[in-house]
Amino acid sequence: MSSENWPLRQDPESPVIISRSLVEDPSNLAFVVLDDDGDWFISDGNEFSEDMELNRDAFGALPLRDAVELIPELTALAGLPTGMAADWDPERRSWLLSSVADSDDDEEDLLVRAARLAAWTHPGSPLEEVQVSTELAEISTDPAAPARAVRQVVREADGSWLLVGFQVPENEDFEVEALEMEHAVTLYPDVALVLSAAPGQVYDRPSADDPWELVEG
Repeated sequence: MSSENWPLRQDPESPVIISRSLVEDPSNLAFVVLDDDGDWFISDGNEFSEDMELNRDAFGALPLRDAVELIPELTALAGLPTGMAADWDPERRSWLLSSVADSDDDEEDLLVRAARLAAWTHPGSPLEEVQVSTELAEISTDPAAPARAVRQVVREADGSWLLVGFQVPENEDFEVEALEMEHAVTLYPDVALVLSAAPGQVYDRPSADDPWELVEG
C-alpha cells in the first residue's frame, strides 16, 4: 500500500503490538485497542499479563503498514478515537466500539484524565457515560453499509444521555452500548451542538443534513 493511499492517520512505520498467532492466522482476530497515545494493540483475545515471559511469547511487534496488509479490516477504523477498543465480529464483518477502561497505572490514568478534562470545550464532562443505539457503536467493513449518523439526542430527566441513530425505527425497542462522551462527540461531532440540552429535553432532525430541532422539553 503506497503512502499516497495510506488510510490511517498514524505513521505506517509506527510499531504495533500484535498477537503472534495473528501473524500465522489473521482469522484469529478478536479485538484491537487504540490507546491514549495513538498506539495500536491487536489481539487474538489475549491481554497482557503480569508475567513478562508470557507476554513475550504471546505478542510481538510489527510496523503498522504490515499489520494492515495482514488485517485489512483495520482500515475501517481510520476514524477511531484514541482511548477506544473495537471487538471484531467475523460473521457481521464489523467492529463494535467501546471506551477503554482505566489501565493498571493509576498515576498515568490520572494524568490522562486531567488532560482530557482540560482539553474539553463543551458542556458537561468528556468522561460522562452516554448510551448510544448499537449501530452508532458499530463500524462495518462493507463499503455499501449505510452511513452512521445521530437522529435524536435525548437528555433524560436524571441528566443522563441517549443518542439514537437513523437506522432505529420510530417507536421500537432497540439495544444500546455505552461510550464516553468525548468518544461519542468525536465520532459524531454534530452532537456537540446540543450538549447544552437541559434534563428532559429531546432534539431530533429529519436527516443528517438538517439542523437540530427541540421536540420535547
